[in-house]
Amino acid sequence: MAIDAKLLTLTQWMSPAFPTGAFAFSHGLEAAIHDGWIADAQGLEEWLRDCLTDGTGRSDAIFLRLAFAAPDPRELDAQARAFATACERVREADRQGAAFVRTANAVWDLALPDLLLPIALGHAARRVGLDVEATVGLYLQAMVTNLVSAALRLSPLGQTAGQRVVLNLQDTCMSVANETRGATLDDLVGNAFLSDIAAMRHETQQPRLFQS
Repeated sequence: MAIDAKLLTLTQWMSPAFPTGAFAFSHGLEAAIHDGWIADAQGLEEWLRDCLTDGTGRSDAIFLRLAFAAPDPRELDAQARAFATACERVREADRQGAAFVRTANAVWDLALPDLLLPIALGHAARRVGLDVEATVGLYLQAMVTNLVSAALRLSPLGQTAGQRVVLNLQDTCMSVANETRGATLDDLVGNAFLSDIAAMRHETQQPRLFQS
């Protein structure tokens, strides 16, 4: 079976080697681990599953899909910024989005405006002709992978346990991707309260390794 070149483009965008993968963001994990809310692989897996199903994962999937369908994503970007629950959440998505836009514009000649990461990715995927279902699924997988990588640097979790967490969350990534099909702004909710609180607590945490 031939490999679709567009799938290779999508995996390139989601790769840790892409500029968005190099940021020192933990999405509040640093505060959660520091405060003892996450102490082992099981706790990390449960935390990330909640983020996927009831927090940023689900809302990002919805915003990505809406950006894919929007001729002009700038109003949607403003709504996404307003929906963020903490200052660091906005800064995290803003800086990652800016890095994605700079690279995508330079390499793929897209002329994208500065956008939050899920908005930029969704709109870029539309412009390049990528499959939205694959884009959402791989975006959620990349989110999990990046946060597990952060947790490995913050705790004695171990590479093997970390990869088991990523594997165990594959079905959740696919479930969230499937459940957000046809979603609108009215379907946005935020019920991952401890994740939101951790992001807020991290804003004043010192010392710290990560920007969020």
